[in-house]
Amino acid sequence: MRRRQYLAGLGATGLAASAGCLGFLETEPVSREPPLLENRPEAAYVPTHFEAMEMAGTAESGRYRVALSYTFPHRFWLVRGDETERVDVEDDEDAHVMVSVWDAETGVALPATTPRVSFERPDGETREVSPWQMLSQRMGVHYGDNVELGPDGEYEATVQVAPGATRRTDGVEAPDGPIELSVSFPFSQGRLEDLAFTDVAGDREGSTGALDPMGTPPVAAGRTPPAHSFPLDVRGTETAAGAEFVAATADERGQFATGSDETYVAVSARTAHNRFPLAAATLAVETGGETHQLVPTLDPDLGYHYAATVSGFSADDALTVRQQAPSQLSRHEGYETAFFDVDPLSF
Repeated sequence: MRRRQYLAGLGATGLAASAGCLGFLETEPVSREPPLLENRPEAAYVPTHFEAMEMAGTAESGRYRVALSYTFPHRFWLVRGDETERVDVEDDEDAHVMVSVWDAETGVALPATTPRVSFERPDGETREVSPWQMLSQRMGVHYGDNVELGPDGEYEATVQVAPGATRRTDGVEAPDGPIELSVSFPFSQGRLEDLAFTDVAGDREGSTGALDPMGTPPVAAGRTPPAHSFPLDVRGTETAAGAEFVAATADERGQFATGSDETYVAVSARTAHNRFPLAAATLAVETGGETHQLVPTLDPDLGYHYAATVSGFSADDALTVRQQAPSQLSRHEGYETAFFDVDPLSF
C-alpha cells in the first residue's frame, strides 16, 4: 500500500475515531502517521507501521562510505539519561533524512561520527541539519532528523563526518579532521508520497519483538555478530529490557591487553532481536573486587562493543556487568520503551 492511499482511506475522521473506539490508542492530534499505541511493553515491541525509504545516494572517501536516504517525516524519541522526550512532526517538515556511515574495508558501521549535512536546494537556498544519533528496527544505528527540504528538483548534499570518534582494536589511523562527501539527488513530494507504507495489523502490532531489518548494505554493516561467532571466549549471554548482553574475554585483542597478566574483557550490548549495537551507553564490569569502566570500541569481527583491559584476571573469576546509563541513542517507534532499568548481570 502507498502511504497516500492509507491516509486517504482512513482520513482524519478515521484516525480520531480509532483513538476513541479501540481504547488502546492514545488520543493525539491528527498527524501524518497512525496514532501511538498505549500500554507498550518496557522492551522492544512491533510498531504500528513501517515505511520504505528512498536512497538519495552514496559517496566514498578512502575506506569510508556514506549513504544518504530519506522517508516520510515521523515522530521519534530523544533519550536524556533515563528519560525520553517525544519529538513530533512540525508543520514545515517534509522529510525524515537519514545518514549511515561505515568502514568498507571491515564492514563495520561507525555509530559516533557526529555528521553535519548541508542541502543546496533547486532555488539556490541552503538547509543545514546535524542529525541525531538514532536507532530503528529496520535500519539499526544511523543518524536522522525531520527536516524541511523544500521545492521539487535537484539537490546537492554535502555530508561532513568525523570517522575517528571511537577507538579501534585494529589501530587504523583516523583522519586528522572531518571528511566531506557529496551526494546529488532528485527530490519531489510526489516521489516521497509514492513510497510504500505498511500498516502492521492484528495481534503482532504492539507485541514484544521487532520488525526484520531491511538488509541493505548500511543495515548489514551495522549488525553485531551472533555470540557463537565471537573470536573470543564467550562467558555468557543475558537478555534484559529488550537488550542482549554478550560477555567475552581474550588474552589479547589487537593493540590491547598485550601484557602477560592482562585480559581483554568485551561486552557486546545489542538489541535482542536484530543484534544492532546499543551505542552511547555507559557500562562497567566488576571482577576481583574492582570496577573497570568499559570503553566504546570498534573491532573488525566484534563490531561496536564495550571493553576494558583487566590485570590479574583468571578464567574462574566472576564478571558482573552494570549498565550505569542506558543507550542514549534517539529511538524510532518500537524502541522508545526498551533498554532501560537493566539490573546487574552476572557471567
